[in-house]
Amino acid sequence: MSSTAIAQRSRSTLSRLLLYVLVVLSTLINTMTYAAPVAEKSSDGTLSTSNDGPYSITVQSGIAGAVLIVLGLILCFFGMRFYHVTMFLIGFYFFANVAYIGMANGGVTSSTLLLVISIVVGILGGLLLVYCSRLGAAVLGALALYSLGLWILGWKSGGVITSHTGRGIFLGVLAVVGFVMGFIRERETIIVGTAIIGAYSIVGGIDFYVHTGFIEQTDSFINSKSSIDSRVGNVSGKQYALLAAFIVLAALGMVVQFRWWGRRTFRPAPAPATGDAVHTEKP
Repeated sequence: MSSTAIAQRSRSTLSRLLLYVLVVLSTLINTMTYAAPVAEKSSDGTLSTSNDGPYSITVQSGIAGAVLIVLGLILCFFGMRFYHVTMFLIGFYFFANVAYIGMANGGVTSSTLLLVISIVVGILGGLLLVYCSRLGAAVLGALALYSLGLWILGWKSGGVITSHTGRGIFLGVLAVVGFVMGFIRERETIIVGTAIIGAYSIVGGIDFYVHTGFIEQTDSFINSKSSIDSRVGNVSGKQYALLAAFIVLAALGMVVQFRWWGRRTFRPAPAPATGDAVHTEKP
């Protein structure tokens, strides 16, 4: 390998490393918003560190909403363009959520423990998918159809499927189908999957500001220990608007990515064979 090729690869690796660092920092900001609520004054004038559920806004939730929207825009419209960053984000989201869901449903109640373990597992998962891109495409497909399933459930108060077992089966089947499709149709899965996940992230970020109950209802779908169903109430017009906005954003993301990045090659071309060629002549 020539010195020029080595230098180009080094610059490429450095630029990706910087992007991964920025992604980790922004995701940490997003995740840490749940661990440190801002103190507020209660009705008797004393300070309280508790939040009032989905009907209050804090500085932390504002930052979290902004991060979700920005990362969602990157995934929705540039997922194929920034392929390696996409793989890291998907790995982080997938493995961090698996860790969170497992611990939350297993009875872990410590916010600090949920936070730290989810972050560590997410970072390791993100790095894994960066270097195992075919597996990353499959995980992306699973997470995309899983998100689509959450969107479907959200059209009715308490979920279109009210049974926790039924929801688990429904979401599990969708995830398996998406995982298989990631291996069969890799390029299409990356574009469609990042558009869906990016749109869901944007809508979730918006909900941090408009407080429709979208995020809280989603949490009730994946957390069997959650008691939030009784506080969300009926699906409001604002929540229906977010659900409609999701599918519009996802469709726009697919159109943009197929139009501009559909033919993009996200793996380096194989290096040409080296060595002196041996030519023979016919006698």
